[in-house]
Amino acid sequence: MPASAREDRRPLLHRIDRLAAGAFSFLALLLGVYWVHQVFRGDEYARQAENNRQRSVPINASRGFILDRNGKLLAENEPSFTLLLYRRESQDVDGSLRFVASLLGRGLDDLRRRVERSRASYDFVPVVLDDDLTVAEVGAVEAHALEHPELVVQTTERRVYTQGSVTAHLLGHLGEAGPDQLAARAGRVRAGEAIGQNGVEAAYQDLLAGTSGLRTFVIDSFGREVAELDRVDPLPGNTLVLNIDLDLQRLADDYFRDKVGTAVALDPKTGEVLAFVSAPAFDPNVFSRRVSRTEWDAIVGNEDRPLQNRAIQNVYSPGSVWKAFVAHAILSNGIDSSERVHCPGSATFYGRRFRCHGVHGDVDLPTALQVSCDVYFYTMGKRLGIDTLAATARLFGFGRPTGVDLGPEKPGTVPSPEWSKAVRKHAWYPGETISVAIGQGPLLVSALQTARAFAGIANADGALPVPHLFRIGEHVRSGARVAFRPPVREHIPYPPGARETIVEGLWRVVNLPGGTAWRYRVEGLDICGKTGTVQVVGQKEAKKAHLLPEKLRDHAWFAAFAPKDDAKIVVVVFVENGLHGGSAAAPLATRLVEAYLRPGSVPPPASPAVPLPEATPRGGSDTAEQSGPPLSPRRGT
Repeated sequence: MPASAREDRRPLLHRIDRLAAGAFSFLALLLGVYWVHQVFRGDEYARQAENNRQRSVPINASRGFILDRNGKLLAENEPSFTLLLYRRESQDVDGSLRFVASLLGRGLDDLRRRVERSRASYDFVPVVLDDDLTVAEVGAVEAHALEHPELVVQTTERRVYTQGSVTAHLLGHLGEAGPDQLAARAGRVRAGEAIGQNGVEAAYQDLLAGTSGLRTFVIDSFGREVAELDRVDPLPGNTLVLNIDLDLQRLADDYFRDKVGTAVALDPKTGEVLAFVSAPAFDPNVFSRRVSRTEWDAIVGNEDRPLQNRAIQNVYSPGSVWKAFVAHAILSNGIDSSERVHCPGSATFYGRRFRCHGVHGDVDLPTALQVSCDVYFYTMGKRLGIDTLAATARLFGFGRPTGVDLGPEKPGTVPSPEWSKAVRKHAWYPGETISVAIGQGPLLVSALQTARAFAGIANADGALPVPHLFRIGEHVRSGARVAFRPPVREHIPYPPGARETIVEGLWRVVNLPGGTAWRYRVEGLDICGKTGTVQVVGQKEAKKAHLLPEKLRDHAWFAAFAPKDDAKIVVVVFVENGLHGGSAAAPLATRLVEAYLRPGSVPPPASPAVPLPEATPRGGSDTAEQSGPPLSPRRGT
């Protein structure tokens, strides 16, 4: 080859050499990067690849049913649709939330709060965006499944309260777990999960909830399931049997349809809560789905506060039902029951005139209880003094929670000179002792405290039981049972014959002419009881109580037990602004006693119109098997 030709090819050869060297260098770089990623980060990428094609979905445990003592259904479950967001599969979480807000008409801020509450959990744990999708909304979400594989519809369950408002305050309701509840139950409750917020649902959350399962499966690039990899089945919650007698519960609820107040019935020996009503109530089913603004405003805007549990969270002056306990103080301090006090219709103490509701003449203790003579108890209260009255109140359990398995209770107030200095920052006034002697003034008690205290009179051994709703918990699969274990009961000490004297006076209230509840006696039942009227306005205004606006009328009490010699039921009824205990509260109390002791003797109320959420047939479910039933002082009438 001529020299000139070789010289002409040299630039081309140099270019080829440079290209080859560059290609080799690039290949070496690729191999180096590949080697680094395989050796140093291979495990990490393997995990990511594995995770990117797997999805884990929790399987909610079916919540346990709740039954009354006779096996009647109080709470069950129905299918429901839940929308989940898998953050790890979303390129833009906030964009996903904006899509859901637009598609379903949900509040964007609320969706963002739900995600924020889940920040502490792993990103493969789904966030519950909505737990109450309609069938149409499910279809709308599924129509966008390809472009939004991070959004998944899961079939779950929704709580249904079969009796609606009838059992609202004793059962409570479910609601989404808040930040404090999530922290307290870390590892047991997921963000977005509904748990018991009050009542039995909250008190026995762990017993009812069961244990969630988990299903892990492979998905393709379109988010479609390819194969199931693993499944851990959930354990359903326990069926809970309560001591409540639904027939008594409905009877009490029906009486309060147009009234405000509370009614409680107990077995005095065991403390079993047979009926527990607070009125007005609310439909707890409202909280099992999205609460509309109209529904929420109707509840919180009601001036009678339907969310308030009046049996344990409201405290009131006890009025003349308190006289039964003052009678114990009288007999325990050496005063003979036959000692008489003259009642001319009023009496003067510390320069002030205190009225009685009648002119009773000379009365002893049993008669004073029968006719509810204020002058007798004014006189005895002055002799005993406030310290003795306060000690008696504490002896019967006032001023502290009863221990009922329903959540927070207001302890009430047992006034004393020490209390006055600590709370009111001034000394005790002697005239206040006169007021406290008939259940007025700063003495405050709850209806459940009063029922428990009356059990201490009804029981021959003076036992004070611990009120409780729980009867039996039964696991659906195994049949294992957990029964209530009663704590050690307190006992009220009585001097010889003292309890019998008090019971005789309470028996006269209902069964002898002149007794303040004589009109409501039930032949053959030997009901013992005590009426009470609590002043709301001053004495002058109260003289024409029937002309006063309803909210200014006196409150009405009636406490009763029966039979006299072997009590099987204690009932306390309190009617706000009911005027008189004998006419407003005694009718329900005696009906409850008769219905319990003579089953079938009292006609049941008409079936209440219970608004329940519509049960829509659903498709397949990732829900656990359904748990099923197992087995100022004035008159004090």
